[in-house]
Amino acid sequence: MVCVLVVEFLLLKHTPFFWDAVSKSGRASWIYAHGLSEFIVPTELNSGHPPLWVGLLAVFWTIFNKALWSSRLLLLLVNIGVVWQIIVLCKNNFLKTVSALAVFLVCLEPTFLAQTTNLNNDMLLLFFTLLALNSLIKSKSVLFTLASTGLLFTNLRGIYIVIAIAIIHVIYARFKLIEIKKSIYFGYLFAVLTFAVFCYFQYEKLGWFIISQNENYNEHRQSVGLKQILTNIVVYVKIFLEYGRFIIAIFLLPLLFKYLKDKTRNDVRIDRMIVAFFVFVLVYFLGMVPFSNPFGDRYFMICYLLAIVLLVNLIEYYNVRKKIVIYTLIVFMFVIGHFWIYPATLSQSWDSSLAYLNIYNVEEQMEHYINSRGIKPSDIGTRINLNSRDYSEFKMLAETDRYAQFNIETNKFILLSNIENQTKDEELNYVITHWKLVKTYSQLGVFMSLYQKE
Repeated sequence: MVCVLVVEFLLLKHTPFFWDAVSKSGRASWIYAHGLSEFIVPTELNSGHPPLWVGLLAVFWTIFNKALWSSRLLLLLVNIGVVWQIIVLCKNNFLKTVSALAVFLVCLEPTFLAQTTNLNNDMLLLFFTLLALNSLIKSKSVLFTLASTGLLFTNLRGIYIVIAIAIIHVIYARFKLIEIKKSIYFGYLFAVLTFAVFCYFQYEKLGWFIISQNENYNEHRQSVGLKQILTNIVVYVKIFLEYGRFIIAIFLLPLLFKYLKDKTRNDVRIDRMIVAFFVFVLVYFLGMVPFSNPFGDRYFMICYLLAIVLLVNLIEYYNVRKKIVIYTLIVFMFVIGHFWIYPATLSQSWDSSLAYLNIYNVEEQMEHYINSRGIKPSDIGTRINLNSRDYSEFKMLAETDRYAQFNIETNKFILLSNIENQTKDEELNYVITHWKLVKTYSQLGVFMSLYQKE
């Protein structure tokens, strides 16, 4: 698997930052520009997330060079760490009769695979999550302290994860699913105290902590009404079934029901995975569904991985017939999950499958066409993130190379793509219906279309 990650690094070493990762690059650039002397990013750039990932990016740029390849070198090291922790998780929790090859099935999960290519902080968060869970199971206090602290300093979702780990710890101890060592409690104390110190210094500098005062991010931290909660519940369930993951639910639910119903059967490794899976699902549900922050598939990677480990164990536990057929079907669904493209009117978590990689070839073709026709980018309105190349590709754009803001009334041309989710359905339909299609390029469902006002 490490060889696969190295090949991936070599193939994608010049691939730009994408989606939410672009904003991380912007914060890392600020830290880099200040010579690593300051890690608390100003409010105009700050979403509230702690600075560990962006700080590491700035460090790598300082050591090597501010380039895409050095950014991806950092990601490669994190990816290797995550795979290592997945192997440890499987080794400690797979039934003895499970083949070692089952680890590859876990690593084929579509969103996990997509995130190994994305320069966001989610893989670092997943590394610390797995490290915390593995260290808890094996009662390794030093590693648990490192993991808990890393969780809180990587992403605000790390707070939910630490809470989930603490709940899992209580249940594991209550039902004697792990060996209890009092020294591991120091990990919680150290992590919380160091994070509290960071919050104090951030408050002293910016006047706020955790909840950003940047209006672009503050609106995502608000509580919502019943109607939006119901919508969020539907989205929450949908996310767990996307990109071929529904196949896991089809096989897992009946086996899980059978296991829970059978009081005479139990296995500590299966019990640990059941507890961890349901606690993470519940904590994420309570921490995200009642709020306005849109959540994406990548948020729940730990849940997907635990579900696969649990399914493999239950298949082996009950010696399910035609196991090869089941595993083959799961692999097939995981592969075609990367071709799971919604209609342009539906929002999609584009960084949650490898489908997003198709945009770069499409974008190159479209811009070559625009240049060949002598069309000025300033005459083209779009919501595609093309004006952030100073952060996504480290290319400084001249004003003449910048695209105009999307405005149906003033734009001469409109550039549409299903790779962005901001254009409203009525705007999309109006342009398609009333404007002239000049040129379109597509690749495996990802498209970019240029329209001219008639």
